[in-house]
Amino acid sequence: MTGYVVAVSLSCLVGIAELVSRYRDRPTTLVRVPSTWAYVLINGGAGAGSLLLLHTFGWRFGVQSPHVAEATQVLVASLGSMMVFRSAVFTVRVGDEDVAVGPSTLLTSLLAAADRGVDRMQAKTRAHEAGEIMRGVSFAKSRLALPTYCLGLLQNVSAEDQADLRTAVDALAGSEMTDGQMALNLGLLLMNVAGPDVLRSAVETLRDEITADGAPPRRLPPPRDGQDHDGGRSGGGARPEPVRSNPDQ
Repeated sequence: MTGYVVAVSLSCLVGIAELVSRYRDRPTTLVRVPSTWAYVLINGGAGAGSLLLLHTFGWRFGVQSPHVAEATQVLVASLGSMMVFRSAVFTVRVGDEDVAVGPSTLLTSLLAAADRGVDRMQAKTRAHEAGEIMRGVSFAKSRLALPTYCLGLLQNVSAEDQADLRTAVDALAGSEMTDGQMALNLGLLLMNVAGPDVLRSAVETLRDEITADGAPPRRLPPPRDGQDHDGGRSGGGARPEPVRSNPDQ
C-alpha cells in the first residue's frame, strides 16, 4: 500500500508542478477550479495503474531484494506513467496545425479546460488590481523603468521570460492605444511575471517618477480601527468644552 501512495503522490506532484508553472502570478487560484483537480487526479491514477500492472506481471527488472524491487517498481511506475500520458501514437494534420493523437490528447484537453477556468476566475480580480495599481501611471515614463525595476526585484526570472516581456512591451508601445490604456496593459504584463504584490510595491516606490502629468494625487486609504491619518484615534483626544451661555448676560 505504501508503494501505491508514493507512486500516486509523485505523479500528482508532476501534474501540480505543470499547473503552477502556467499560473505563476497567483497559483492558489487553482484550488478553486474543478478541472485542475481532475488533471492532478488523472496523473495520480496513471501512476497507480502503472504500478498495478507491474505487480500483476511480476516485473522486478532483475532485482532480487524485495525492498529494492518495490522501490524500483514505484519509480518506474511514476516515471513511466508521465511518459505514456504525454506521448502521442501518431500525428494528424488538421488544416494548418499538427494534432497529436494518443494519451496526451486527454491531458491537453484537461489543460485547456483548466486554462479557461482559471482565466475566468482571475479576470475580474486582475482587472480590479491592475486598475488600482496603475492608476495615474504614465506609460511613457514607466515603460522602461517599471519593467526593469520589477525584474531587478526578482532573482529567478529566466532570460527567455525577460526577452518575452521586452517584446510585449515594445509591441504595446507601437500600438494606437492611449497612454492610460497602455499603462493598464503594462500592469497586466508585469503581473504575469511578478505578481500583483511585487508590482504594487514597485509602483509605490517609483510613484513620484512615473506619475502622469496632471494626474490627481493618490487618495489615502480610509482609516482603520478608528485611527486618523495623523496617527491619533478618532474621538480619543480631548473634546472641546461646550460654550456655556452666561446667565448674567
